[in-house]
Amino acid sequence: MASVTVERYRKRRNSREFLQFAKRFQEKYILHQFWIDLSMGKKIGDIIDVPDVDIAEAGCFKYILVEVRDRATTYGQTKLVVRGDASCAYHADVLDIMEGQIDEKKIALDCKGGGRIRVDPQTRTISVYGYSQGFGRADHEKTVEILQKKYPQWAIEITAEEY
Repeated sequence: MASVTVERYRKRRNSREFLQFAKRFQEKYILHQFWIDLSMGKKIGDIIDVPDVDIAEAGCFKYILVEVRDRATTYGQTKLVVRGDASCAYHADVLDIMEGQIDEKKIALDCKGGGRIRVDPQTRTISVYGYSQGFGRADHEKTVEILQKKYPQWAIEITAEEY
């Protein structure tokens, strides 16, 4: 009976020590100001740093074509970028993610439309099709041009599929 009590006390002590260790770890690393600055303070502030293409590696997902405008010293400089995320249910969700990544005081975004992209890494093909109910149909020809810069060895096509 005494050994059961000792064992229970030892487990409880180890659990308490583990919780104290976890609290110290959280205070030291997770809530440390350095990590807060690193995760929240690094927003893209220059149009040159905005990647031309940021899409999922495989699957079928919604995409948007976005015009990025520089509000800083080179006011008026623009470029088109393609964004797609397999985890987004709506085209507006993809735009929300991009808005969270940029400094809105230095860069302005204008969504030019949307659609769907199907990426098949085994056959190295990308299909662009469809439209966005909220933003309209993107210029798929421009989308293909931008995608070909990042994927020069892939077969990229516009299909007549609709949802």
